[in-house]
Amino acid sequence: MGCDGKGNSHPPIKVFYYHYHNSIRSELDVLSKSVMDLESSTSDLVLDRLAKLKVRVAFLERVYSIHSSVEDEVVYPALDSKVRNVTVAYSVEHEDEERLFEQLSQLINAAMSAQGKQRRGVIRQLVCKVQEIQTTLLKHLAKEEEQLFPLLLQHFTYSEQAQLVAQLLCCIPLTSVAPVMSWLTSAMPRSEQEDLLLQVQEVVPDNLLLQLLVAWLSPGLVTQASSLSLPGGVVAVEVKSVRPWKEGYEDAPPECCRELLGLDPCGCPLAKTGAKSASAHLDIGVKDSSARAPLQHIAHVHAAIRSALDAFAAEAAALSSCDALTPDALSVLAERLRFLRAVCTYHSASEDDVVFPAVRQLSSSDEDQCMECQAEHENEGLLLEDIGRLLGDVRASARRGAQEVAGLLADLCSAVDATRRAITCHMDREEADVLPLLQERLCASQQRDMVWRTLCAMPLRLLERVLPWLAGKLTEEEARAMLQDWELAAPADDGALVGLLSRWATRGRQESPEPQDQDNPQHYCNSTCGVHIIPEAEDAEPPPSKRIRRGPHHVDREAAQDAERVGSGALATTSGQPASTPKRQSRTNPIDHIFQFHKALRRDLHALENDARAFAAELEDAQDWVPGQPSLQQLEGRFRCLAGMYKAHSQAEDEIIFPALEGKEALSNVSHAYTLDHQQEAELFRGLDEALAAIRASTTLAEASQHAARLQRLTAATRASLEQHVRAEEQELWPLFAEYFSEAEQDHLVGVIIGRTGAEVLQAMLPWVTESFTEGEQRAMMDSLRSATRNTGFERWLDATLRPRDSASSAPGESPKAPTDSDSPKAAAGSDEGSQQGSAHGSDAALAEVAQYLAGSKPKQGQGADLVFRPGWEDIFRMNQKTLEEAVRRIGSDEGLDAQRKAYLMQNIMASRYIVAQQRRMQGAHAGAASIGDRRCLHDAHNLGCAHYKRRCQVVAPCCGNVYPCKKCHDAEEDHVLEVQKVEQMVCMACSLRQPSAGSCSGCGATMARYYCNICHLWDDQPGRSIYHCPFCNLCRVGEGLGVDACHCMDCNTCMHLSEFSTHKCRGLSSCPVCTEPLFESSQPYRELPCGHFMHSHCFGQYTRYNYTCPICAKSMGDMSVYFGMLDSIMAKDVCDLPPAYASRRQVILCNDCGRQGEAPFHFVYHKCSSCRSYNTRVLRSVGSH
Repeated sequence: MGCDGKGNSHPPIKVFYYHYHNSIRSELDVLSKSVMDLESSTSDLVLDRLAKLKVRVAFLERVYSIHSSVEDEVVYPALDSKVRNVTVAYSVEHEDEERLFEQLSQLINAAMSAQGKQRRGVIRQLVCKVQEIQTTLLKHLAKEEEQLFPLLLQHFTYSEQAQLVAQLLCCIPLTSVAPVMSWLTSAMPRSEQEDLLLQVQEVVPDNLLLQLLVAWLSPGLVTQASSLSLPGGVVAVEVKSVRPWKEGYEDAPPECCRELLGLDPCGCPLAKTGAKSASAHLDIGVKDSSARAPLQHIAHVHAAIRSALDAFAAEAAALSSCDALTPDALSVLAERLRFLRAVCTYHSASEDDVVFPAVRQLSSSDEDQCMECQAEHENEGLLLEDIGRLLGDVRASARRGAQEVAGLLADLCSAVDATRRAITCHMDREEADVLPLLQERLCASQQRDMVWRTLCAMPLRLLERVLPWLAGKLTEEEARAMLQDWELAAPADDGALVGLLSRWATRGRQESPEPQDQDNPQHYCNSTCGVHIIPEAEDAEPPPSKRIRRGPHHVDREAAQDAERVGSGALATTSGQPASTPKRQSRTNPIDHIFQFHKALRRDLHALENDARAFAAELEDAQDWVPGQPSLQQLEGRFRCLAGMYKAHSQAEDEIIFPALEGKEALSNVSHAYTLDHQQEAELFRGLDEALAAIRASTTLAEASQHAARLQRLTAATRASLEQHVRAEEQELWPLFAEYFSEAEQDHLVGVIIGRTGAEVLQAMLPWVTESFTEGEQRAMMDSLRSATRNTGFERWLDATLRPRDSASSAPGESPKAPTDSDSPKAAAGSDEGSQQGSAHGSDAALAEVAQYLAGSKPKQGQGADLVFRPGWEDIFRMNQKTLEEAVRRIGSDEGLDAQRKAYLMQNIMASRYIVAQQRRMQGAHAGAASIGDRRCLHDAHNLGCAHYKRRCQVVAPCCGNVYPCKKCHDAEEDHVLEVQKVEQMVCMACSLRQPSAGSCSGCGATMARYYCNICHLWDDQPGRSIYHCPFCNLCRVGEGLGVDACHCMDCNTCMHLSEFSTHKCRGLSSCPVCTEPLFESSQPYRELPCGHFMHSHCFGQYTRYNYTCPICAKSMGDMSVYFGMLDSIMAKDVCDLPPAYASRRQVILCNDCGRQGEAPFHFVYHKCSSCRSYNTRVLRSVGSH
C-alpha cells in the first residue's frame, strides 16, 4: 500500500470512502424511514412531514452532489492516471443519480400541492422513488468500496491522498462548508480529524487556501448552531461569510445607512473594514439608481452566461453542419456544457436562497412571480440535463459510427436553442422586474451582502475558473468596483477568502484570452485548487468524465487488415487514433444487435413495474384475497421471462463480451464495474422472486397488500438500477467495439454468444427482442445473425421455427388406412419372389466383386458359393450418394482396369443400394416381415420403441409411406434415407391412431416420450439420457444443452463440450480423414485429437489398431510414453546387435511431434528424437560416422 504516514496515522482517503459513505448510508436509512411514515400519517401531519422531508432530501442531494463532483473532477482523473479504465462507468451513473434526485424533488412538490386520494397516489410514487435512489446509491457506493477504494490505498501515498481530501473541501460550496463538515465529522474519531489536519497542512502550498482549509478541518469548532438548517438536529460550525437575512428591515432604515439619514452612527461590521472601504461605501447614495448599484454584478453574471450560451449554440451548430465529427470537437463541446451547467446551477440556487426570499419580504404581491422564477430554474436545470444526455448519445453514436448521429445532432441543436431562449428570457425578466425592485428598496450595503452571498454559493474549485472568466468580460472600472464590493461585504475574519477571490479575478484581467476564446473554459484552469499528482504530459488522457476515446494505441495485425472493411472506426488509421468519424458514412456493426437487446429489456422493465403497480392498486380496492388471480399470474409470468432473458444476457457479457474487451491491452480493467453490477442485480432479481413467493404464500388481504407494496418498490428499484447499468454500457462499452474490434472479430463474438444459446431460448428471445425494433433494425439484426452463422444450418432452423409451417397431411384423429395386399411388404416380396431368386446369385456375385475391389483384394477360388449378403458389407458400402460417387471416380482413375471391367464395376456400384435393399426385403420375406404391431414390442409392454429409442409412437415416412419406429430403422430397411424434417405424421403405439406429429397422442392422450423435438421429429424416453436440439447443426444431440454443457462453434460448425471450446483449434468444415464423411453433419459421435483434428469415434477405434499418428499431420494421437519406453528397451538391445558397418553411422531425422530436426543412431526402424524423446520421426538422410 502506498503509505508515507508516520506511526499509526490513518489513511486520509478513508474520510471520503469510509466516513463520507457511511454518513450517506445513514441519511438514506433515515430518508427511507421518513418517507415510509408518510403513508401512515394523518392529513393534518402529512404537510409538516413533507416539508421536513423536503429539507432532508435537499441536504442529501447537496452532500451527494459534492461527493459526485469530487470524484468526477479530482478522484477519477487521479486514479485513471495510475490505473487505466477503472472509472469509465461511474461518471455516467452520477448523471443518472442526479436525475433521480430531481425527480424526487418534483414528486415532493406535487405531493405538497395535491389533496386527498391524489396525494396518496403521489406519496406512493414518492416511496418508490426513494427506494430507487436508495438502491442505486447503495449499489454505487458498494462498487466504489470494492473496486476503487483498494486501488486508492494501493497506488497513492498518504500525501497524495491528503491532496485529494483537500480537493474535497474545495468542491464544497462555501455556504455549505459548515453543515457538511459538521455532518461528516460527527461520527469521525477526533484522532482521525487531527491526523487529517496535519496531513493536509503538509501538502497545501498556497497560504491563503491553507488558512481556509485549516479553519474548516480544525476539530472541536462545533460551538453553536448555524443559520443553515440541517436534518436531524445536526449542529454546524458558523460560517461568518454568510449572515442570516434579517426580517422586518423593510419597515426601518437599513442599519448601515443610518448615518446618511442623520440617525445614530452605523454599528454594523461593514463600516469597520477600513477607511478606504468606508469612504467608498459612503460615496453611494442609499437609493440613487443613477449611481453604480452593487446588484449590477448579478447582471454582469447574466451577460457572461448569455455569451457562453451563444458560444455553445454556435459550436453545436458548427458540428451539425460539418462533414465530420472529430473527437476533439466533441470534447470541447462537452467541457463547455459542464462549465456552463455548473455556473447556471449554482447561480440559480443562489437566487433561490438569497434573491427571491428578499423579494418576498419586500413585496408580498410578487410571491407568484418568485414562484414562477423558481419553477423556471427547475425547468432550465432539466433542459441542461437533457442536453447533456443528448451530447452523451452523440458521442457514443459517433464513436461507433451509428446511423442515428445526424438525427441526434439535429435534436441536440434544437435542445440548445430552446435552452438558450428559455434562460435568456428568464434573465431578461429578472433584470427588468426583480433587480430594479431590489436596487430601489435595498441600500448599497444590503446589495453588496446579497452579491457576496450569491458568490459564496459556489465552491472554491469552480470560483477559481469562474472569476477569471467573469472578470475578463468586465471593464477596468467594473472589475475594480466588484473587488471593492467584496471587501466591503465580507466579514473581517474572511480576509483570506477575499484575498484568494481577488487574486483569481485579477488573474482574469491580466491573462485574459482572445475575445473569441473568452467563453472556452479550457483557458481557465485550477492552479491553486488543483491536484498536482495527475501527470501533465501531452498524451495523458482526460479523466473518464471528460474522455473522448480516440481508439487504440496498438492495433492488432489482423484487425489492421480489416480496417478498410470496417470503415471510419478506430482501425481505419495506422496510428489507431482516427482523426474523425464521418457523420454521413454510417454503418451497422455486428455487435450492435447484442447491445440493442437493451431496448427490449427496458420495455419489459417498465411493463413489469406497471404490472406491479396495477396489482397493488387492485389489492387496495379488493374486498378479499383470492390466491392465484390472473393479474398475479401475468405479473409472475412477465417476471420469469424477464429474469431468464436478463440472466442469459448478463451471462453472455460476463463470459464472452467482457473477457474479449479485457483481452485488448488498451482496455484492461474496463469491465470490472459492470461485472459488479451483474452481481448486485442478481440479488435484486432474487429479492423480486422472494416478494412474489411471499405474495403467493399470503393468507389474508392485508398480508398480500403489504407484500405487493414491497414488490412495487422493488420493481421500481430494479428498473432504475438496470436502466442505469445499460446506459453506462451503451455510452462506454458499446463504442469500444467499433474502435478496437474488426468486423470479423465482432462476427466471431456474435457467433460465440449465440453458439451458447439454446434453441428454446433463441426461439423465445428473437421475437421478444425484435418487437422493440424498427423494420430496418430487424432486417439488420437477422442479416448479422445470418452472417455469423453462414456455415451452419441456422437458416433452415429459422425456416422451421419462425416461419409458418404447412399444414399436416392428415388431421388429428384420422385413422390409419388399412393396408392392402400391394401395400404389404410381405405381399410385395411374394409377388416378385421367383424373379428375385433367379437373379440373386448374379447380383450377389457382382456386389462381392465390387466389395473386394474396393477392399483391395481379388476374388478367391471357391468363394462363389458363399455370396449371400452379409451385414458386414455396410462398412464398405455407406449408402449415400457422395460415397458412391467417390467410389466411381476411384474406379475411373484406376489405370490397371480395362474399359469393360471399369464399366462393369461402375454399373454395379450405382446399383448396389438397390441390390442391398432387394436382398434385405427377400430375407424379410422369408423370415416373415414384422408388422407394425410386432415392431413396437422391442422391450416390453411398458417400454415401447426400438433398438435405438424408447418411445410410444412410430413415424410415417413421407418418402415411401411406410411406418417405422425411427429413422435408423427406416434407413436400415429401405434403399433411401428418411429426411426427418419432412415427417408430418406419427402412429401412436398405444391406440394405433395416425395423426400429426406431436408430443402426445390426440386420441388417447398418452405422452409419446419425455423428450420431443418438433423439428427433427425425435421422441426419446430413455432414462438418464439428455437430448437438446442445436439450432445451428439443426440436429438433436446428446447433452444438457447449449450454454449448459455444450456450445456450437460457428467456424467448425460443430457442437462440443464447453470445456473444449476455449482450447480447440477451428478446422472449418472438416471431414473425417478415415471415412471422408462430413464430420459435423452426421449424428455419429466424433472426437478431437490432441493436434486439433477431428475423427469419428468408431473410425478412431478402428484406425488406432494399426497406427498411432494423425493421418493428417502425423502427430501422436495420445500419450505414447509407455510405448516409447518399450522401444527404448528394444533399442538398447538392437544397438549391440548392429553390424560394425552400421554401428557408427548417424541419421538426420525430423520429429513429427515437436517439429525439430536432429540426429539419431542408425537403425532400420526406430529413431528417437533428442528433443522430446519421441519415436514418431522420419529419416531425412543418412550421414557418416562421428
